[in-house]
Amino acid sequence: MSTTTERDGKTKVLCLHGFAQDGTTFRAKIGAMRKQLKSACEFYFLDAPHDVAGAFDADGAEMRELGASNDASGSFAWFTSGENARAGATRASDDGWTRPALSREYDGLDETCEKIRAFALEHGPFGGVIGFSQGATIALAALAMIEELRGSARWAVLVAGFEPLDTVLKSAAREATPIAIKTLHVHGENDKLVTRERMMALAEHFEESQREFWFHEGAHGVPSTALAKHMKAWLQVQR
Repeated sequence: MSTTTERDGKTKVLCLHGFAQDGTTFRAKIGAMRKQLKSACEFYFLDAPHDVAGAFDADGAEMRELGASNDASGSFAWFTSGENARAGATRASDDGWTRPALSREYDGLDETCEKIRAFALEHGPFGGVIGFSQGATIALAALAMIEELRGSARWAVLVAGFEPLDTVLKSAAREATPIAIKTLHVHGENDKLVTRERMMALAEHFEESQREFWFHEGAHGVPSTALAKHMKAWLQVQR
């Protein structure tokens, strides 16, 4: 493991994709951001450990709203719903299905934390974190629970993130509150999946004097070009 959060003068940034996506999908979705910040940031993408391929109809509304991957080999989650496991529900169309964002019992957190820890040891330390939706929520978990990330990260950009409802994760996050890093919390005015209230609740876990909010007119997604322009000023990127 390197001992610096920079590579060739650029901040190493850990990127955490949303539910039913993968690192390749997320890399493409923030292409404009990567281009605008290429002089300042080196982006690293990690696939979540839990395969959720087939959870949604390929052309269904859920896929479009989530911005999920259409590739059966690229649909992963940082955590799944314990309620679904008990109900035997593996697809959104199944009786008893609970969307993971609304679950109060997250399955698979141990595997996720171990995978992020191993990735940080191999490729870190990371000076920045970018998370989208479920990835933003797991960024909170990682910054609260994983020393290899908590000790190095200086800033985080959390897009359409939501405070966890799982009691174990929520308790761990509260114990770490306030997390004293610079944060930018992003939310769309027309986001139908994550409410403004839940996004604000997630933000409360971070140091108030260091957190900033940026709102856009879009839905549940990453407005890569516009957000990148704001981030350049926020990070004081000169090039």
